[in-house]
Amino acid sequence: MKLRLLLIIAGFSFLLSCKNEIEINAPYKDIAIVYAFLDQNEPVQYLRIQKMYQNAADQTTAEGAQIADSLYFDSLVVTLTNRSTGIVYPCYRVDSISKDSGFFSSGRNTLYATNIPKTNAVNEEYALDIFYPKGNIRFGSVTRLVKDPQIENRKVVIRPEINNHNTLMRYTTGVNSYLYDLKIRFHYREYQTTDTTTLFEDKFLDYSLKINKKVKPSGQYDELISSKSYYEFLKSQFQPISGKYRKSMNFEFITYGGSSEFQVLNSLSSPNISIVQKNPTYSNITNGLGIFTSRNYTSIVLQNDLNTINFLNNNLEGFKP
Repeated sequence: MKLRLLLIIAGFSFLLSCKNEIEINAPYKDIAIVYAFLDQNEPVQYLRIQKMYQNAADQTTAEGAQIADSLYFDSLVVTLTNRSTGIVYPCYRVDSISKDSGFFSSGRNTLYATNIPKTNAVNEEYALDIFYPKGNIRFGSVTRLVKDPQIENRKVVIRPEINNHNTLMRYTTGVNSYLYDLKIRFHYREYQTTDTTTLFEDKFLDYSLKINKKVKPSGQYDELISSKSYYEFLKSQFQPISGKYRKSMNFEFITYGGSSEFQVLNSLSSPNISIVQKNPTYSNITNGLGIFTSRNYTSIVLQNDLNTINFLNNNLEGFKP
């Protein structure tokens, strides 16, 4: 999802900056490009705020994209306001997180960050305010926080010898959630055969149950995990490894909840199979482009079914009881 959204934002910049290949540049206008997802379970909220760049007439788009200063505002005042309480959270500038190389310059990576408290008891709405003093321009948006889901602590039971055997996962979606990705995470430990007490590494393997599942806020849902399908997946992922062996540990149920804005963005970004091959561009930023929204990452370590743990240790390649 992140990659798709970054490509959309990059497309905004690319389309405007390419105009000089046809005619001389239009008068420059400051436009903010925002990419911000609030998650109450994260200790720090990071907001990416850049500006639409327009390269000089004697530059190519690729050349302009490699000038870091052309991608960022020289000064911004950024705040988050909890509209439920009226509390304002100033955002501070962060330049210490490195950026991978690519089409746009990695010489500078400016983010804005702040901390917000977590509560599931209140339906909270947050407003983003971005003020650019030099241009006397404001950009902004509003979103409601996606709250934690309620997950039943059940067991992953794998019985592939029983026809049509399934494990049931049950959860109630969080307030303000409209879209979910769901995963089962299998935890295992990898040991050195020469030292089983100190030389080991904890690892995991994810299995996707659902991707972009549309839901209703505070709705109860059941997901079935086929014993046969899940066991075949696990078997396909493990091979014997020289000098090492593995042991099964436990399972984890992971949910990624998305807001209504994220659902709209995902819908508009999906492949268009109509005769007119064009999707409308989504943005909820006033005077700018991009997205300000909320998501929620929640996980729970599930109860162990000892028969399943023993079965996997005895049947998966490279595992031992």
